[in-house]
Parts: sequence; C-alpha cells; structure tokens
Amino acid sequence: MVKLLFRLLCLSVISLIAFLIISLYSGGEKFRWFGKKVEEKTEYIGKKADRIKETGDKTLKGIEKAREKIKDLTGK
Repeated sequence: MVKLLFRLLCLSVISLIAFLIISLYSGGEKFRWFGKKVEEKTEYIGKKADRIKETGDKTLKGIEKAREKIKDLTGK
C-alpha cells in the first residue's frame, strides 16, 4: 500500500514538473490548442443533440420498436 501511494505521489510530481516545463517552453500554446479542440467537439456534439431532439432519430425509434417486439415475445 505504501508503494502504491509513493508511486502515485511520484507520478503526480513528475506530471506537475512536465506541465510546468511545457507551459514555460511553449507559453501555454499547447494547452490553448487542446482547449480549442475540446470546444469544437462540444459544439459539434451539442448541434448533433439539438438536431436529434428536433427531428427525432430513426435509430431511436427503431430501438423502441425492437424493445416493444421483445416485450411482446418474451412477456417481460
């Protein structure tokens, strides 16, 4: 148990040092790039969710039909 805690502590210290070196060397540009990519993906996911909510997704309707059919066949 002590070895595990020691390794986790060492890993966190190494991660902190790597974070500081990267941020000092590149001026935070790498982190801004990563944040921009995350923002783009969340926008895409949000638009996709809105479109599914507005139009209704055929896949979801198919899943509901399959559930009803299974319920009819099994009685559960």
